[in-house]
Amino acid sequence: MNVKDELLSILLDSGQSLSGSELAERIGCSRMAISKAAEKLAEEGYRIDVSRTSGYSLQRTDVLSESVLSHDFSIPVYFKEVSSSTMSDAKELIARGVSVPFAVVAARQEGGRGRLGRSFFSPEGGVYLSVVISGKDVQSPDMITTASSLAVSRAIEALTEATCSIKWVNDIYINGRKAVGILTEGIVNMEEGGLDKAIIGIGVNLRGKYESLPDDIKEKAGYIYSDGEGKVTRSELASRISEEVMKALNEDFIDEYRKRCFILGQKVGVVRNGMEEEALALDVDDKAHLVVRYNDGRTETLSSGEVTLKINRS
Repeated sequence: MNVKDELLSILLDSGQSLSGSELAERIGCSRMAISKAAEKLAEEGYRIDVSRTSGYSLQRTDVLSESVLSHDFSIPVYFKEVSSSTMSDAKELIARGVSVPFAVVAARQEGGRGRLGRSFFSPEGGVYLSVVISGKDVQSPDMITTASSLAVSRAIEALTEATCSIKWVNDIYINGRKAVGILTEGIVNMEEGGLDKAIIGIGVNLRGKYESLPDDIKEKAGYIYSDGEGKVTRSELASRISEEVMKALNEDFIDEYRKRCFILGQKVGVVRNGMEEEALALDVDDKAHLVVRYNDGRTETLSSGEVTLKINRS
């Protein structure tokens, strides 16, 4: 590492002020080099406080970088300033033989994807990550997406004052607007059979203003911080999400998921093959399938791959 990167790493780990002479000795450079490195970090958006009596200290700001992410994450993490899709980046890393688990984080996505090939609006200011796990670490592969939506809800509520609710199966709503999208892809082991790896793609609208949203989602999408402010950093939220995902995958979480699923007891539109039929959402069963009753009295258990739901507000 160069002096600037070493200085950032030390200040992140320290959490307190360190004198220029101590930093110079630890890094093996001059005090002038420390001063210049601190100036460069400040130019990049890091808040470096310098005091004649106490030395150098770092105040957390929402700068996203590999150094900051590596400090916050408990698993290996890869960073891209601009990504077409963190899920695509994750697949490339898997193809290169990178060991799991790991995460990919981007400051901005240009080709973020949702279910059924839809695009996911991914401007700067959001949290965009993919968490890659081994299939051997998952007890119920068909419930990865459900577990992840609960995990993201827990992470958001742990770090912010937001209250999360879930639209089955994996959309997270805050204040009646969709603020989080989750997409999961599995990689099958062709020789042994079963799930080899899973890529969990997560997009969080952290901070922004409604007027900045595209017209086609302006009435539906939202932000955790709709005033564009908020203290939690993207790195802190991304790392907490990865931790909660790893925990939730092997928990008995379905009861908590049901409590958060706000469509239960509500009228929904079940869309299949381009046709929509109204139904009442009754329950989420123990396999995270949605149980609905149609207007003619028929009941059906739906899996996430079969249908799309529309919320009927009337």
